[in-house]
Amino acid sequence: MLRPTLHLVILMLVALTRAAAAEDLVVVVHPDNPVTEVSRSFLREAFLKKSTQWSRGERIRPIDLARKYSVRDRFTREVVKKTPAQLKSYWSQQIFSGKGVPPPEADTTSSVIAYVLANKGAVGYLPRDADLRGAKVVRVK
Repeated sequence: MLRPTLHLVILMLVALTRAAAAEDLVVVVHPDNPVTEVSRSFLREAFLKKSTQWSRGERIRPIDLARKYSVRDRFTREVVKKTPAQLKSYWSQQIFSGKGVPPPEADTTSSVIAYVLANKGAVGYLPRDADLRGAKVVRVK
């Protein structure tokens, strides 16, 4: 009787940990972007470059954080729905077949912000505690 209860408690803790991890990151866009919320599926398509335009026709310009940031791994797993190895393989195939190249990679959070502020169609993700310097946070649904 204790084992099923323990199993349930562990499952609940895992779910809470995942929810907290997702809340540790924010998605940012240019302040002139009228979007206030985006879906995870939209972000997935944008970061895999399967979707290339915002609803008003502006070109989507995703930017990734460097691999040294744990938030990149969370974003890759929870939003893009790939492991880092799967994502690397995906981009290798895209490059080899001439279908595309991955989003640019920023070495610092301030580089993500600079890119987002310089490109109206930009979208990036950051740790929640990053200095946003005017970038607009959008809700992820």
